[in-house]
Amino acid sequence: MREFIRRALQKTSKMNGDQIQSLLSLVTEEYELLDSVLDSLGTGVLVCDPYHILVQNNKAAARILPFEYHDVQDRPVWACIRDRDIAEFVQETVENEETVTAREFQIEELSGSRFLSSSIMPLVRSKRVRGTIITIEDITKKKGEEMRHRRLESLASLTNLAATVAHEIKNPLGSISIYVQLLRKAAIAKGIENEDPALKYLGIIDEEIDRLNRIVVDFLFAVRPIRVEPLPMDANALVESLVDFFREECDRAGIDIGRELDSDLPQIWGDERLLRQMFINLIKNAMAALPEGGEIALKTRRDDDFITISVSDNGMGIPEEVLPKIFEPYFTTKIDGTGLGLTMAYKVVKEHGGDIRVQSEIGAGTTFSVKLPVMRRAQRMIGYEEGREP
Repeated sequence: MREFIRRALQKTSKMNGDQIQSLLSLVTEEYELLDSVLDSLGTGVLVCDPYHILVQNNKAAARILPFEYHDVQDRPVWACIRDRDIAEFVQETVENEETVTAREFQIEELSGSRFLSSSIMPLVRSKRVRGTIITIEDITKKKGEEMRHRRLESLASLTNLAATVAHEIKNPLGSISIYVQLLRKAAIAKGIENEDPALKYLGIIDEEIDRLNRIVVDFLFAVRPIRVEPLPMDANALVESLVDFFREECDRAGIDIGRELDSDLPQIWGDERLLRQMFINLIKNAMAALPEGGEIALKTRRDDDFITISVSDNGMGIPEEVLPKIFEPYFTTKIDGTGLGLTMAYKVVKEHGGDIRVQSEIGAGTTFSVKLPVMRRAQRMIGYEEGREP
């Protein structure tokens, strides 16, 4: 089309009025197409003439660049740019007829910081510089992703280091525990009675070793990736076993533990070891909220494609300002808590493709609801195929 227009323009002296009108329409359509292409770009484009005056720009440039559009025909392009750093960069590059790509700038605005990337290149036609092309791109989102990625990398490195340190702590803890036991046996062999302060001190040391070891184990579980080995599971059977497991301990604490099961539940697809440990932690938290005794109820029900297993107590409840923080690592209201129990519960549920929520009211109690996806037909078929002999 452009070649046709160029040739037609060379013959305008031989055209009649209608032909010239038709040619002008073609030229107009060509320029409208060019404007549409430029305005469709996400990158801002500015075109300057040999005198550095702005002659064309697209909508993205007007949106991205801090620009003054009045009197642009009388001033060089850099005099119309409000940001001083960008203006100086444009002036220096244009006057020196240099080519610069991807120079980054940070602009402070009321809404926050923005990051821009600009490139400048000469506009060459017939082997002569006929102007300048300036491109400007808003890279704020890209910059944010890069910073987030770097933070995640740093966090991953720190996590790996912390996990290594925690693992190394376990070895001397084991040795210390062994020698504490040897000291106790040696003391008893020498006739020292259990009421002796020395043996009491050894008992305290032993308790603190156990506590520190639990903290290390919880920490390692929280920071290391979980390996989920899902199999078909019966949610009601899991709840039944948990109630039986805690029955005697709850009786001693004056706590009535009961269950309310939906009899028509499909199987879930989960790792029984991980889910069992998670619900043990939730039940222990419920027991801790009932120092004077009370009630704990485990319930199951179906919610569309999910099974909900809830653990409720009628204890003291959780303050409203604390609720948003309870799943955060190391946040705890207990004197001897690690702040990792609910973090691990959250991690296990998410690895199973589910969700965990909490509702609580001061003086009325707390309910943790765990939603786990039901076992679908495709999953069942895969499981059976894997179990067949070749």
